[in-house]
Amino acid sequence: MMAHSSRILPTLALLVTLAHGARVHFDLDLTWKVGAPNGQERQMVFVNGQFPGPPMVLDQGDDVTVTVTNHLPFNTSVHFHGIEQKNTAWADGVPGLTQWAIAPENTFTYQWHANEYGTYWYHSHDMATLQDGLYGAIRIRPSNQTEDPFSMITTNATELSAIRQAVQNAELIVVSDWSQYTSFEYMDAMKQTGYDIFCSDSILIQGKGAVYCPPQEELISLMPSSVQQVLQANVTDKGCLPFVNGTQGLWEHHPEKLPAKLNDGCVASEGSRATVTVDPSHGWASLNFIGAASEKALVVSVDEHPMWIYEVDGRYIEPQYADTFEFYNGERYAALIKLDKEPANYNITITDTGGNQIIAGYANLQYRGAENSTRKSTPYINYGGQPTSSDVVALNVSVLPPFPEIHPPEKADDFFLLNLSRINSSWEWSLDGTSFLPADLDSMEPVLYNKESPGLENSLKITTRNNTWVDIVYQLRLGNASVTPVQPPHPIHKHSNKMFLIGSAQGTFNWSSIDEGVAASPQSFFLDKPLYRDTFVTSPRGEAWIAIRYFVQNPGPFLLHCHMETHLWSGMGMVLLDGYDVWDQIQSDHWEESC
Repeated sequence: MMAHSSRILPTLALLVTLAHGARVHFDLDLTWKVGAPNGQERQMVFVNGQFPGPPMVLDQGDDVTVTVTNHLPFNTSVHFHGIEQKNTAWADGVPGLTQWAIAPENTFTYQWHANEYGTYWYHSHDMATLQDGLYGAIRIRPSNQTEDPFSMITTNATELSAIRQAVQNAELIVVSDWSQYTSFEYMDAMKQTGYDIFCSDSILIQGKGAVYCPPQEELISLMPSSVQQVLQANVTDKGCLPFVNGTQGLWEHHPEKLPAKLNDGCVASEGSRATVTVDPSHGWASLNFIGAASEKALVVSVDEHPMWIYEVDGRYIEPQYADTFEFYNGERYAALIKLDKEPANYNITITDTGGNQIIAGYANLQYRGAENSTRKSTPYINYGGQPTSSDVVALNVSVLPPFPEIHPPEKADDFFLLNLSRINSSWEWSLDGTSFLPADLDSMEPVLYNKESPGLENSLKITTRNNTWVDIVYQLRLGNASVTPVQPPHPIHKHSNKMFLIGSAQGTFNWSSIDEGVAASPQSFFLDKPLYRDTFVTSPRGEAWIAIRYFVQNPGPFLLHCHMETHLWSGMGMVLLDGYDVWDQIQSDHWEESC
């Protein structure tokens, strides 16, 4: 079986730099105080006194040290999203799996090597406190030896030089959603009411935004027809879906316990708007969008500026031309734009897809020297995320092959099937169809310290062997239509190394292996042109499945989970016990620091 893995190892080796770079150190000082990023005050997390946290910019090959000091009134941790943590499993930042939580007034130091280039981010991985503001951008600039795809955009030497300069000096744009309620209040509202809640007050860009309250009639007019068909009802004055059986199922609910203004009762605020300043003399700019939203699936556009999407989840792809693109919780998309328009201010417009709310947020793309321009830009999308004309080109997210092209082997060594579904209530979600990952992992001895992990049910573990290929199929289960009438798209994120998407289809995966599936339904698989990411999104259209394949090369306990914060908090995750047969070789110099 081991022969399968040899086909890709030489190729993967080309994607990392083995040279050691600089030693870089970052300090993250966490505090809990009142802030108002959208003009409405609430308690929130600040990192080094700012929100979002300061960006970490470094170079491929650097050795990174991050010291976190917790002045919050609760436990915390920091996860470096998308960083593979090669030989540093203890630095993955997940309490109960790779470390003890960082208690109030304690510190913890993470160390890892920047093997790969690309756009990443850091965030809390304790309870649901990502929703309170503990996040920031990471940019790892590619080494000179990294092959790039930009000659697929242009062969003009001057243009290529400008593009590469833009990529080296990328603008990091953190996009998030925001509620007037803290994560503790928000999650308690779900528990008390029994509802799966996904309503926000604002979409923030670079930590800035406002609360917009368009007329309800306008919001209703922007509802996608597919949503109207399921709801048979109208959105609220906040643009949020009402709590109806079509989305919540026939579970027990207590609407009288819903906090005021959580799902309706819009109160407008001015807030503030971020400005991204670009210099037209540079010719091109790279806008690297980071999906730090807790609940929202988003649509992104820059007025009058078509984009070349060239990097997804920290990996170059064959560049794709688009006016808009969708991106989900945890994903990162890097877009090149040509700075050839009239010097002015152009809206960066980011909206919900319309799947669970009609809401938008805005920032300014400002040409240097155009600070006083009053010209109004022409949008590609409206407040509901819908195209403003038939000429608008939406990114085809199913055709984003990695560059340079890489492939998994034709066969894998192990196969696992996961059933994604609700259990017990509208708000409780499971990744295996039977069990919940505990929301509070703080009290559990980290699995890295105890391989038996007595605090974790066996159904929540997938045990793999080092140097093998693993297939996992995520099957969306609706079951009784009155209980689970629909499922939202779930952005399933894998910690440690990336994975290939090798197949997807509507319906049920009825085979015992990928080999059987390929033989019976070859049109459902694309091993010849797979996607390569750390997050893949399931279909929102009824029962469906996606198939991923990954190589076990980094021993340790790594989380596999839905990156919607409410769904992870409710239990939608499980643990990959990767390379279980060689765990004795895992470095342990820093294990006890967080105790």
